[in-house]
Formats: sequence, C-alpha cells, structure tokens
Amino acid sequence: MQNFTTTLRRGLVHKQIIFLPAGNAKFTLVDIRDIGDVAAVILTNTASHINKSYELTCDQKPGFQQMADKLSAGLATKINYQSPGLLNFYFTKRKEKNVSYADFGNDHATLPRLKKEPGVTNCIKVITGHYPITFEQFICDNKALLNPSGVRSCVSL
Repeated sequence: MQNFTTTLRRGLVHKQIIFLPAGNAKFTLVDIRDIGDVAAVILTNTASHINKSYELTCDQKPGFQQMADKLSAGLATKINYQSPGLLNFYFTKRKEKNVSYADFGNDHATLPRLKKEPGVTNCIKVITGHYPITFEQFICDNKALLNPSGVRSCVSL
C-alpha cells in the first residue's frame, strides 16, 4: 500500500491519476504496519515460527481501477486509472526523467498481468490476531499525503 504514498504519489497528487501498465491485473495489497506486526510476533516467539514461511496478503484482490475508485471516494477527488502500453509507459516516464518509476511500473505492474490472479491468505489474522488493514483505512490514515487539496478528514466509505 505504501507505494501510493511514495512511487505513485506524484501522479495522484499532481495529476489525479494512476498511470501504470497493469491492465486489469488484480493485486493483494499489504500495509507495512501489518508486516511490522507480523514481524514483531515472529521475533518475540521465534520457536513457533522456525522453518515456516508466510504469504502476507489482504483479503481483497482489487485491480487498479477499483483502487482508483476507492481513492476517489476516500479523497473526495476523482482519481483516474490509465493503463498505457509498455513502450508508451516507459517513454513517458523517461521523458519525465523518472526512470526508476519506469522500471517500477514494468516490474511491479506489468508482470502481474502476465501471471494468474493472486490468492489471498489469512496469515496476518492468524499470526497477529487482527484483520489486515484495508485499503480504505490506508487511504483514511494517509489522506494528508494523498489528497491534492490537503484535506485531512476522512470521508465515510
């Protein structure tokens, strides 16, 4: 989720757009706070987690259009999603002198559209005892960073 407050933030705040070549691919977003909570539990009880691995996911699989719709509702600002072709995306970002973002988009947005839809797990709930942070809650918690108008209060979702 933190990609929206870092790599994707400039497009959201200055152009109200998510511009990624992800097509209709679905994603399982995870908030870094949930990752930290899982790590804390594991590190304070290592014996129970030896030789185990966990796939951390939320319980939803939105595409970027659904994420744009949720951002629009939560920020009370229309956020558009545009999925350009790979070359268009790469050259647009290079022209903006944003080569690292071009590489991010190619790696993190394009590759998932070539794979099967991701699954969801309940690992966060099982390990921490709480449900994963929803994308709506992430938007509310990060409204000051995401909203072009700088409005800080949450809109009921």
